[in-house]
Amino acid sequence: MREGYPEGPMLVLDTSTQMLTVAVVDGDRVLGEFASAEERNHSVRLLPAIEALMRSCGLQPRDLCAVASGCGPGSYTGVRIGVTVAKTFAWSLGLPLYAVSTLEALALSGWQAALQSPDRYAHKHRTSAWVVPALDGRRGQAYTALFAVDASGVWQRLQADAIVPFQMQLEQWIKKSEQPDIIVIAGEVEESLRPVIDAVTLAPQVSSSEDISRLIRQPVMVSARDIAAVARRHGSALRVQDVHELLPNYTQLAEAEAKWLAGQRAHE
Repeated sequence: MREGYPEGPMLVLDTSTQMLTVAVVDGDRVLGEFASAEERNHSVRLLPAIEALMRSCGLQPRDLCAVASGCGPGSYTGVRIGVTVAKTFAWSLGLPLYAVSTLEALALSGWQAALQSPDRYAHKHRTSAWVVPALDGRRGQAYTALFAVDASGVWQRLQADAIVPFQMQLEQWIKKSEQPDIIVIAGEVEESLRPVIDAVTLAPQVSSSEDISRLIRQPVMVSARDIAAVARRHGSALRVQDVHELLPNYTQLAEAEAKWLAGQRAHE
């Protein structure tokens, strides 16, 4: 276990996407978990979900040793809800707080799902992989990042979380001279982002047959247990020094904020 990771029950949550996901973990053991992909009313459902989950685990808030939260990027409102609740729990109970990239947790979930699907993962014994998490950012954009996994399972971030024109970004990655054996695109790959991915993989000027054969689409949703796994992987590097200073990672300003700032500059 990475240095700086607490021992004992940890409350873990993420509300950055349509998935509301909460778990209580102890080390690498999941004591209890709740997930719902129903209508996005996370502000109403999150606290009751935490209460019910804690009760099912036979725990009181005072039994917790830490809190970990996915901090986005994703839905602006959703990210704010999860981060605010996590900060409130950590501050009121005097607990350490761990801030986790929702995209890294999504990438980890997708990679593990690919490993567990031998019928789809024909390249299991190859030596290297890139993992591309993908969440719809609308208007042809996606929240994404880039991670690499080597033959021994060592995980490395290659590109920071960002919102980008997804088709253009995929084309750039596929055209790179140094390529891994496989590329796993994990997340909303069978939903709104499917036409974008199709446009890349079906364009002969972009992708060869070899490119297509090593590109794996892995539909997954964010899981609290993977938020915990990322916190465990990085340990103290993700611990927030001052709970009050933790901010959601939007990767860009909300449209209303951007317009307000533009108006302010115009009057300067």
